[in-house]
Amino acid sequence: MNAQRNTENSTLEGRTVDHSKVVMSQVFMPQHTGPGGFFVHGGEIIKLMDTAAGLTALRHSHSQVVTLRIEGINFHYPIRVGNYVTVEAKLTFASRSSMEIQVQVTTEDVLKEKSWEALIAYFIFVAVDKDGKTKKVPPLIISSEEERKLFEDGETRHSTCRIDEQSRTLCAMD
Repeated sequence: MNAQRNTENSTLEGRTVDHSKVVMSQVFMPQHTGPGGFFVHGGEIIKLMDTAAGLTALRHSHSQVVTLRIEGINFHYPIRVGNYVTVEAKLTFASRSSMEIQVQVTTEDVLKEKSWEALIAYFIFVAVDKDGKTKKVPPLIISSEEERKLFEDGETRHSTCRIDEQSRTLCAMD
């Protein structure tokens, strides 16, 4: 398939979803729990997700990046101490300077040999220069029908989420 190109990005070489994909895994221990000591604190999971998403954005942009927004964090199932957690982050959309990364969290109870999807969320990052000003990112090259659908969904979210002068909600930088 052809690359999805923003005209402002035409001088930058496009990159594929696989180019920047990141998979990270961790076993969560008692020090990662919230009050009560059985379930992993949500902030610990989000920290791992943000790290994977940030590395994905860094790989795609070859630039410093900052987290702009996180969408759709809904924990479907709790994560317990001792669970093996895998976070997969992949770019789904790139605009002029922002990137949307889908982050999927899978949890495994190793002793029972059962795994399940714990949550999916979308992290939006912006590429910035050394002064913190936004900078262009390469276009995303789409290689499959699934990637095309994810790109179109991301483009829709991007185009409908802007700075609202009334509520001052920050949704996108470009």
